[in-house]
Amino acid sequence: MERTFAALSVPAYRDMWLSMLVSFGGLQIAIVSRGYLAYDLSGSAGILGLVGVAMGLPMLFFSPIAGVLADRLDKRRLLISTQLFMFAVSLLLAILIHTGLIAIWHLVVFGFLQGIGFSLHMPTRSSLIPALVGRERLGNAIALNNSGRNMMTIVGPAIAGIVIVTPGLGTAGAFDITALCYAAAALFIMRLPKTLDKDKKEAAEKFTSQMFDGFHYVFTERTLLLLLSLAFIPLLLGRPYQMLLPVFQADVLGVDARWLGFLNAATGAGGLLGSLLVAYFSASQHAKLLQIVFGAFFGVSLLLFAYTTWLPLSLVLVGIVGLAANAYMSLNNTLVMLQTDQAYYGRVMSIYMMTFSLMPLAGFPMGILVDRWSAPQVVGIAGAVILLFVLAISLVMPDLREQDEGEQQAAPPRRTPAPL
Repeated sequence: MERTFAALSVPAYRDMWLSMLVSFGGLQIAIVSRGYLAYDLSGSAGILGLVGVAMGLPMLFFSPIAGVLADRLDKRRLLISTQLFMFAVSLLLAILIHTGLIAIWHLVVFGFLQGIGFSLHMPTRSSLIPALVGRERLGNAIALNNSGRNMMTIVGPAIAGIVIVTPGLGTAGAFDITALCYAAAALFIMRLPKTLDKDKKEAAEKFTSQMFDGFHYVFTERTLLLLLSLAFIPLLLGRPYQMLLPVFQADVLGVDARWLGFLNAATGAGGLLGSLLVAYFSASQHAKLLQIVFGAFFGVSLLLFAYTTWLPLSLVLVGIVGLAANAYMSLNNTLVMLQTDQAYYGRVMSIYMMTFSLMPLAGFPMGILVDRWSAPQVVGIAGAVILLFVLAISLVMPDLREQDEGEQQAAPPRRTPAPL
């Protein structure tokens, strides 16, 4: 237990972790409630998809800007500001629902605003973790972060469902709770030391130059670029399976809607276990090899789940998919941070966080393919491609399969930002 939760022994990281927990819980409640309200108001699945895309687009386009801000500004203040911004957005949406003035376009606009807040918040939070725990506990801290997020993917939607059907609360009450979550998260962040960025120097570069230099840094660091590719491709092809679970529930497994909840819960439970496993093994000198193993496991388990028609086995396999996917991404996230120069933390993590925006965007074309072929075919092909991609990268890059014992302790050499 001490080894698994080592990073939580650091008081500042503990406050950061608790702020993440309530903030991400609020986000999950908001996502479920906004989707329910959109479909309730419109009765259209297309509108439901539009509301989801409204949050994904700003995450794609604002993440690079957020990365530069994280590297230029005081991270603690920026985190507080983003949480208060999301508090205000949620509170205003709750007021519109309470007063009966809510309309579909409000949900689209507020989804867009929430996407902006999330795209600013996540790279800043991730780039601050090394300053809180040091490089020796970085892997454990990132895995615990992912564990907390996975726990909230189980708890948050459950709370949202209970609140929505409770008389006198409904979706207005759900957004009231979301606003309170963001306010509580801001209070936890205020407890962080004010000297975290005491060594930050005034940026000499122009904003746009610093942003493009971040992309230049990523594309010229060979190992870092490959690690980011190992994040993008499996997420792009693999994660949309969660959006397709209703299709598997109804058309493949032929069970009623209550089992959809169990399929989602199994995914979340597997993800939580996978993150805790990585937290335990975070100090392993074989992190790169473990990443390849879990990546291949992700592809295989997704392929097996796609073609399974027996409900008990589907529940087990979808849990294994969640475990493999989250263990893989936790390890990849840690390796990306260890490979990145401290001066580029914010910008690299902003590029990394763009993967979160690609997931809802990739779900749309995969849904079209499912209508044309079938869910097992599309998801099965995605699993096979993930497996082949991860194995191919590991074969052409032997250094991704091996890792010196001291590598996790050693920072990559500092480099001067390249002139444009």
